[in-house]
Amino acid sequence: MNMKLKTLAVAFAALTASVGANAGIVDLFDDGDQLYVDNTVGDGGKAGTTSQAPGAPISYATILGGNRDLIVEKLRDNGSTVINNPSRNASIGVNGGQFDFSTSSLTAGRGQIQWDGQNDAIEGVDGSGLNAVGLGDFDLTIGGTVDKFALGIIFSDAGFNFEVTAYTDAANWTKISLVATSHAAPITTYIPFSAFENDFLCGIPNPAPGVLLITCGGTGADLKHLGALVADIDPLGGSVAIDLTLDKITTIPEPGALALVALGLIGAGVFRRRSKV
Repeated sequence: MNMKLKTLAVAFAALTASVGANAGIVDLFDDGDQLYVDNTVGDGGKAGTTSQAPGAPISYATILGGNRDLIVEKLRDNGSTVINNPSRNASIGVNGGQFDFSTSSLTAGRGQIQWDGQNDAIEGVDGSGLNAVGLGDFDLTIGGTVDKFALGIIFSDAGFNFEVTAYTDAANWTKISLVATSHAAPITTYIPFSAFENDFLCGIPNPAPGVLLITCGGTGADLKHLGALVADIDPLGGSVAIDLTLDKITTIPEPGALALVALGLIGAGVFRRRSKV
């Protein structure tokens, strides 16, 4: 092997080791199996947490904050109308290292995952059980060593919206609204932290391919001081017959600006970060 190739190989190995060492966990979906099914429109949906027994909550090591709340609600079940067919449902669950959300044929529904360190999911009311400071000022960046989410997708239907909201507290948050695309084979997709922490991007429709809108409350989210993290699947029930399976959500280092280029965010001034007090 010539010197240049050897140097490149060593550098790549060092980068790989660094990525492995610094990767963080949002949810590996291998702890706290759950399943909730809603088959009636208007019943308020179904919800639960990873620890529902009375007394001290159980803490799971491979879930951000030690607990996960799931909410699912069936919104309609006859295309654009409602007939309340009990054989059609919306379901959400975790089992054996995988997360699943699905709606039956002609059925629309919404699903939500809350990581806020609390057992506080409330049936049918989007976010009302959320503790926006439940993670206790958690540094999601691990001291600045990681700077993007990595979503391990096993399977995904095309044509539904997906939202990720990061909270510093109830008044300061950032929500990224995306369009899910079809993935018949497993793939890892990425969301850079900088998309959550740039004032320039807030309120701009379609700031990047696949991104519908980035909205902010207060000064937006500071991922070095995370209070809660929420993922919403088809929150308005705009699609029917959805199937989504994930195997993990992690945080990893960004080796350069490749993901930002892929998302088209560099031209939008994504490197101009807001000042935090």
